[in-house]
Amino acid sequence: MKNVILVGMMSSGKTTLGKKLARALNYQFVDLDKLIEKDQEMEISAIFKQKGEDYFREVESRILKETATQKGIVLASGGGTPCFFDNMQVIKQMGISIFLDVPAEDLAKRIENHGKDDRPILSGAASLVDTLRNRITDRLPYYTQADFTLKGEIDVGHLLEVIIPLL
Repeated sequence: MKNVILVGMMSSGKTTLGKKLARALNYQFVDLDKLIEKDQEMEISAIFKQKGEDYFREVESRILKETATQKGIVLASGGGTPCFFDNMQVIKQMGISIFLDVPAEDLAKRIENHGKDDRPILSGAASLVDTLRNRITDRLPYYTQADFTLKGEIDVGHLLEVIIPLL
């Protein structure tokens, strides 16, 4: 029973697809950001504001490693998780990693439609699309280490086609 780990930018669909995929596979869904919030007893945006990104990334890495011992999970990683410490190696050892590759323009629409200001790395950004493009460029070397890349609009059926033969 291999785990499935979803990586990609914020609003790429990791949580939405992850929940559906977990139901279809009869796996447990795990959202790394929710585990961090529970561990720290505060929201991600508050952690960034009060303790800074370095502190957040250390906690994120610790929680990821604690989660790596679980079996039969679909994990939605945070957008930056693969880009720090040895997190991408941990993700690859956990199971099948899938990069959800969504264009910056689509991500921006999703974030704007979400309507909540809970994305600390985007606060104060002059151009959301440009900021996302730059962030994608910076993170691509990590994301592309995933076992599979799925581009654009992805549904659970497509995801299952990729994953089922590998489990």
